[in-house]
Amino acid sequence: MIAGFNQWANAGNVSSGIPEYLIEKLQARKIGHIRKDDFYLFQLPGSHFLFRPPVKYVEGYEEDYQEETINDFHYAEIDDKALVLFIGTEPNQREDVYVNTLLDGAVELGVKRIVVPAGVGGEVPFDKERLVSCTYSLKQMQEELEAYAVTFSNYGRNATIGMVINHHCKERGIEAVRMSARTPNYQLQLAIPSDKRAIYDILRRIRYMFGISLDLSDLERESKQQNSDFQNALKRLCVENPELAPQITDYMEEVEKEFKEIRFNEPTKIPDIFLKEFDSN
Repeated sequence: MIAGFNQWANAGNVSSGIPEYLIEKLQARKIGHIRKDDFYLFQLPGSHFLFRPPVKYVEGYEEDYQEETINDFHYAEIDDKALVLFIGTEPNQREDVYVNTLLDGAVELGVKRIVVPAGVGGEVPFDKERLVSCTYSLKQMQEELEAYAVTFSNYGRNATIGMVINHHCKERGIEAVRMSARTPNYQLQLAIPSDKRAIYDILRRIRYMFGISLDLSDLERESKQQNSDFQNALKRLCVENPELAPQITDYMEEVEKEFKEIRFNEPTKIPDIFLKEFDSN
């Protein structure tokens, strides 16, 4: 199962973008939904645009009203293996009940492992492979995860929804992995709404982990095009602001200098631990 969210840790649309991409690519069908219940707020003073449901009116007439938040289970098959895709909206409250409702659904569907993608902005080179950090729910998973060219997170602040999932999976003995990509975020006037390279780099790891022949060539092309577009935008920024060009160049060189790339060379052999789980079904 891959569970992504419109959430706090969604830099580069990595968390929400991965399930959205797979649902469309695999033509996954919707099989379930978590009702909004009292997980969500309508408004808080000073935050009027954050919580209210989206609506659409044309000539004064309601054409759309999103009564339910997006919290949907989808199902697809690839290489005769079942894949559950969940796209959700991070709750405002009662996160423990929300997460355990999600996990109840996963258990009922026979899910063996849950991967939660995330994105965190940082000053990293645009043309390099994204750094991926990792948290996991069960201690015995660490040795396997070392094969995925990840760093193991050292974190001591506020929990993300992926960390709440990790906590409750630990309590329930469910395998869960949170993979967080560091996406480019610069002190420049350059917007990067969706980081295709980060999505690609996480999905390559998931493809290997799950042992599926998922064609990601379209994402690879898009990430290369996005890099080319970014480099052109950077050049235009320097041309249009010649007085700032030296500072911009120095800044990007410093970003490059401080970065240490960790590359994931996808092995051909599927991890034994996951193969055994599939073979036992």
